[in-house]
Amino acid sequence: MARAAGVSQAAVSLVLNGRAVGRVSVATQERVRLAAETLGYRANAAAQSLRLGRARTVALVVPDIRNPFFAAVLRGAERVARRTAHAVVLIDTDNRRGWQTLAQSALAGGAVDGFVLCAVAAPRGPAFAGLRKRLVMLDAAERRLPSVQLDIVGGTRAALGHLVALGHRRIGHLGAALPHATFARRAQEYRRVLQQAGLPVEAALERQAPIDPDAARPIARELLEQRERPTAVFCDDDVLAAALYKAAHDLGLTIPRDVSVVGFDDIALARLLEPELTTVAVPAERLGQVGMERLLAALSGEATAATPKLRVRLVVRGSTAPPLYV
Repeated sequence: MARAAGVSQAAVSLVLNGRAVGRVSVATQERVRLAAETLGYRANAAAQSLRLGRARTVALVVPDIRNPFFAAVLRGAERVARRTAHAVVLIDTDNRRGWQTLAQSALAGGAVDGFVLCAVAAPRGPAFAGLRKRLVMLDAAERRLPSVQLDIVGGTRAALGHLVALGHRRIGHLGAALPHATFARRAQEYRRVLQQAGLPVEAALERQAPIDPDAARPIARELLEQRERPTAVFCDDDVLAAALYKAAHDLGLTIPRDVSVVGFDDIALARLLEPELTTVAVPAERLGQVGMERLLAALSGEATAATPKLRVRLVVRGSTAPPLYV
């Protein structure tokens, strides 16, 4: 295989054993994987597990698998795991902290080697001290833990800046009712941008709702049925934006004529709504890939590099327009 890829045996070994991060260039890694696919190579996972004393299984922990965003993260994580004959199991916390007992049992019993936590708080307490070397955080910052960040602040500023540039002066916020730092940052930046633009920051313009279209719909309706309703709404998530679409329909309002809407994530739903949703596109698959690469590197004893921050971008579609009345 080394001859087919035009690289050394050592490089092949590092790539196929999941120890290439920081040691072998990306281009060389791709050549090795292409050669492996061409030659029909398949890693003997059982033999590697016995030799390394590891399960070669990692867990991706998410707060709610019903959200399509996390399915894309899983897809990216699995793509990396497959290259090194690792399996990925999914733990859905259902927005509860009870998953931590399960995590501790799985780790102690040798069922999994480590965890990638996506939009989930890190476990606390002395019982989880050993977990800290086998864990990577996604879209969350935690001291002394390797993590992968998203440019949440930049994405929020881009979304709100777009609405301000269109001439909107009463901009609402439909936030996620979840105790997670990523949503707290969106709320903080929402208020900061409005203050910098000299626009009102009013409690009446802000609502929090579960990321569930049925549960969020009546809360979104409350936001829109005020006497002085917002002419635009920034939503923490595309699912919340869909709930706002439903609420606007309930009230006989048209998007974007009566109210402009911006979402966050750019899941497939954003392009299925009518009009298509203006939203902040987040590289969910890339998030899963980088997170899994960092976890596998940590499990191999490699030092983790500086925390990467993945870029996001605003995608303007048909759900935003200048307000009819300023």
